[in-house]
Amino acid sequence: MTEPSITPQADEPVLRVRGLVKAYGDVRAVDDVSFDLNAGEVLTLLGPSGCGKSTTLRMIAGLESPDEGEIWVRGRLVASSAARIMIPPERRKVGLVFQSYAIWPHMTAADNIAYPLKLRRIDRDTIASKVSEIIRLVKLDGLGARMPTELSGGQQQRVALARALVYEPDLLLLDEPLSNLDSVLRKEMRIQLKALQARLGTTVLYVTHDQEEAMSLSSRVIVMNQGRIEQIGPPSSIYEQPTTRFVQEFVGQTIQMTGTVNADATQIAIGSGMLPIAGERPATLRSGAKLEVSVRPEDVILRPSARPGDVGLAGNVAEVTYFGDRLECAIRIEGTENQTVVVNAPKRQSVALGDRVFLIVDVTRIKLWPR
Repeated sequence: MTEPSITPQADEPVLRVRGLVKAYGDVRAVDDVSFDLNAGEVLTLLGPSGCGKSTTLRMIAGLESPDEGEIWVRGRLVASSAARIMIPPERRKVGLVFQSYAIWPHMTAADNIAYPLKLRRIDRDTIASKVSEIIRLVKLDGLGARMPTELSGGQQQRVALARALVYEPDLLLLDEPLSNLDSVLRKEMRIQLKALQARLGTTVLYVTHDQEEAMSLSSRVIVMNQGRIEQIGPPSSIYEQPTTRFVQEFVGQTIQMTGTVNADATQIAIGSGMLPIAGERPATLRSGAKLEVSVRPEDVILRPSARPGDVGLAGNVAEVTYFGDRLECAIRIEGTENQTVVVNAPKRQSVALGDRVFLIVDVTRIKLWPR
């Protein structure tokens, strides 16, 4: 079938995904996924291994065909199972960088970067100008003549990024591009990538399982689980207002406890302590119900004892671990047999095994989940 000719509107998203499905046998790797990506945004697909994020990206790139659904790039339908449209990758005007970089080992860095332009039969002078400019932008000055084996992992990653950007794609797809780098270089590359994207205004779909990458690079984040979208939003709302228990537990750290709703459904009993219900109340809240109580570590303060007006739980120190910048303390909640939570304390705070302590809890930050 001939692909439709559509003139993009000014407010048209760079990418539109509607009802995307991809199954392997009885397993739906991608299950009814829909979202938009606007010009200049960095949208990250975040989730654990096997959640469907890379399969989604591969369908957008044209490397996999969807079983159901449609994909639009710049107002142009590039994939549709119903309409039997499957535009090949080289005609979608998208750039793609994998975690393996996939740069040609027999070509210099500059030749690798120039390759997409040569395929498009761009004239030699324009190629030289564009390659020189992108080499400068990705901070590879003086390295264009080197072979890939003469480059570090971070430099190879920048070659792959430059190659994807040099022909000015409508959309840049990045699939775990920093996962092969060590932690120090990964942090440095995050900063460089964010600065480069801001300078060029490139529209990016980013795939990662790394929460720090997602939070630091993204305009918006899509959290995926078992092929489906759990939540879409800015990094702050994903972290601060998780809409599902999976998002709460997957993004960032949580302190989790089990409690019982009191007689008038105004407090949660945890061991010998009580926490008032001050935040969002579950629709199923009722007296005697068992609930999972979740709170972020930064919303809990460890003190030697309670002060007037403090709200929280008493406990005993079961373990103390020194991490240089902080202490991590395992606290067994008083009145429970096996409820132990891990909280942070300043590294100079005096904390010893067996100490009775008090956990000050910001109850407005608590999330309650049915058990």
